[in-house]
Amino acid sequence: MEQRNSVRILLVDDFAEWRMRFRSLLKVRPEWQVVGEACDRVAAVQRASELRPDLVLLDVGMPGLNGIDAAKRIRRISPESKIIFVTQDGDADVRSAALATGAAEYLIKTNVVRELLPAVDALLS
Repeated sequence: MEQRNSVRILLVDDFAEWRMRFRSLLKVRPEWQVVGEACDRVAAVQRASELRPDLVLLDVGMPGLNGIDAAKRIRRISPESKIIFVTQDGDADVRSAALATGAAEYLIKTNVVRELLPAVDALLS
């Protein structure tokens, strides 16, 4: 993805507190614009289809269809969107399945303060 003046980001997590934390962390870069939020897989796929974000921050564990299945659908409807999983699930098999969707990164929420900005910077450069 080439660097542009504005990077459009979709936040997907079933907990509003996490979406607020991600939004707060991303505020440090004025060119990063949170254009939408979703709290479940259905809304995530719908919002990705409508918004065509540059980046989707996506939780693995959500009600209904999990984030891995949501990522597969998002990749089909918005192939230009990059995906970074941000989750509490540290299981190696889950990580492998998530990255197999074509996602760029898999971050654990307990490390998000330290790892999110460098991961987004690396993805966008």
